Amino acid sequence: MKLDTSPSSSPLLSLPDDVALNCLARVSRSDHGALSLATKSYGSLVASPDLYTTRSLMGLTETSVYVCMRAPPPGPNPRWYILCRRKTSSDLIPIPSLPSQAQEASSVVVVDWGIYVIGGLIKGKPTSDVYLLDCRTHKWRQVTSMRLPRANAAAGVVDGKIYVLGGLGLGLELDGYTSYGEVFDPKTETWDCLKPFPEELELHGGYIHDCFVRDQKVYAVCGKIDGTDTTFYYSPREGNWGSGNSRSSLGNARDWCMVGDLLYSISRDGTIYWCEPEELDWREPEGMVTKEVKGLDSLKKSLSCSRLIFFDHQNVHLWEQFRKVYNGTFRIPEVMDLLPGARLTNFGPNMLLFWSVLVGDRLQISCAEISLERQGQGDEVRGNIESTSVVLTVDPFDYGYKVLYSASVLV
Repeated sequence: MKLDTSPSSSPLLSLPDDVALNCLARVSRSDHGALSLATKSYGSLVASPDLYTTRSLMGLTETSVYVCMRAPPPGPNPRWYILCRRKTSSDLIPIPSLPSQAQEASSVVVVDWGIYVIGGLIKGKPTSDVYLLDCRTHKWRQVTSMRLPRANAAAGVVDGKIYVLGGLGLGLELDGYTSYGEVFDPKTETWDCLKPFPEELELHGGYIHDCFVRDQKVYAVCGKIDGTDTTFYYSPREGNWGSGNSRSSLGNARDWCMVGDLLYSISRDGTIYWCEPEELDWREPEGMVTKEVKGLDSLKKSLSCSRLIFFDHQNVHLWEQFRKVYNGTFRIPEVMDLLPGARLTNFGPNMLLFWSVLVGDRLQISCAEISLERQGQGDEVRGNIESTSVVLTVDPFDYGYKVLYSASVLV
């Protein structure tokens, strides 16, 4: 039986706009896509920013999860998806993508209802471009560019402003310490330079591979060419820079994220670790003490395999050339050890993981939701796999598919 969606059969369309919006606001956002296809009028109401405002006032906003993937041509590269969650399965549904987005090394942050894509590499060169995805309407627009081109920068949101640290490459280029950070105000769409990085603090030359916000400070995790990692931070409220701990025993833990009041990361062998965030500010000899999240053994093998397919030939070649330059001076890790094989995203009090694994001649993108519980005297965290499903299956031509970013947005 075909549903009659003509205006005469749709009582909702005969109501005043504010009443119609009030009704639509009560419908789950996962059903908005189907409603938008019913009629042009429904599509207009669903895409209206007023619907977001109405849902916010009624306390009916939901957490939506967005995923960005690199994919082989043709078509936009990277490509964006929204996670459609069901009782027994989940799927990645494509949304409009941005043809001009950098293919690698962008920084991604969420402010209110929008996702900002900042900088990155275009044809191997850093860009200062910044784009905003309006998650209410799934429309893109370009905003004011950064003062400097940056790639693999740390970025975080404090008090509604976006702080971007580093991303200038190995060592300090351009104006060095005075160029190391800048801040963006979404209300005025303007960039300002941060207080110069103090020379008395050691800025460890290397690559920033992770960042997060803790205690209103933006932290950057920086990999040194000798294989160890260090942290530094910027505190917007105090207007100060600081340096944190150094660590060398985490087995190349990557994709750090805060869930609740604890800090989580994943290693190349598929182990998920946790630690007290206060340990970031401890200095030697205390060091950082990380512990394994218990109960996730069934995911380890799949997660460890994922890292094998996360690199294109160009990235491998560039890193191998870098390794040759420093050969014999430091222990330079292999490219597979540098980047994560999974993406961690906070999903309310839980964690979402996205990872990809070759199964036969197909590439499967999987998603797992994990609830986390601190047990005993607080010295153990146990993870419980609430759900897991394959959300996308693709042809792995030239290993071109890669999960780049994931983000949770309240819409």
